[in-house]
This record gives sequence, structure tokens and C-alpha cells, in this order.
Amino acid sequence: MEFLAWILLFSGVIGAVLPLLPGPLLSSVGLFLLAQSSALPPDCMFWVYLWACMGILFFLADYLLPGFIAKRGGGSKAASRGATIGLLLGLITGPGMFIGAFIGAFVGQYSSNSTLNESLRSALLATLGIILGIMGKLIYTLSAIALVLLLASI
Repeated sequence: MEFLAWILLFSGVIGAVLPLLPGPLLSSVGLFLLAQSSALPPDCMFWVYLWACMGILFFLADYLLPGFIAKRGGGSKAASRGATIGLLLGLITGPGMFIGAFIGAFVGQYSSNSTLNESLRSALLATLGIILGIMGKLIYTLSAIALVLLLASI
């Protein structure tokens, strides 16, 4: 069971960058598996469960962040929805998630009678949301591994 947990933890790091793998979710499952095994001291389980639950929140936030940032940057609801739809459609093509969110936010904002500059701004902010999401996922998944290594050495 520990071997599977480590595979899931390392798959989480890969999934933090690759769009088709849910990195934080894989890391969370790996942490839950390690918590069920005897690999870690029992008095440290609170931190493992807490960090595993944080991974589920990272997983959910990853799909909402591009649209949220576009909305906070002055974009319309149409830009927010367009960024989310573009991201989901772009997930199939790998790096196309950046292009998908950009085009989705641009089309959504432009269709709501906005100027070209407002539409480009919303599209850039949606793409920034995706980049920030990848950075957050990468930090989370690497710190999940660091947490396990730290707790295992106690």
C-alpha cells in the first residue's frame, strides 16, 4: 500500500503540470493511503489528513481560478464562463488549455459588447489564472512529498 501511495504522490507532481492528470487529487489520495498504513507516526496523522484535504481544495480551485481572475479583473460573467469552458475544452489538447482559456475569455467578453482592449485584458487575466493554478498545484504536490518525508524521519 505504501508503494502505491508513493506512486500517487509522484504522479501528483506530474499531474500538477500535465492537464489531464488531477495532480492535487492524486497526491491527496496518496496521503490518505499513507495515513492508513503504518509508515508514518500515529501522532502526525492530523497533519497528513489536513494536507490531504487541502489537496482536494486545490483540485477544485484549479478549475475555478481562471474564470475568477478574469471576473476580478473587470471581465463579465460571459468572460468568466468562456474562460472555464475554453479551459475544459483545451484540456484535451495539453498546452491548448492556455489557448482555450484565452480564446474562451476573449470571445465571452467580446460577445458582451465590450471593446477589444477589455476583451484582451480579460483573456490575459484568465491565462494568468491558469499559470497561477499550475504553480499552486506544483507547490502543493511537492510540499506533500516533503511533508511525508519530514514526518517519516521523525
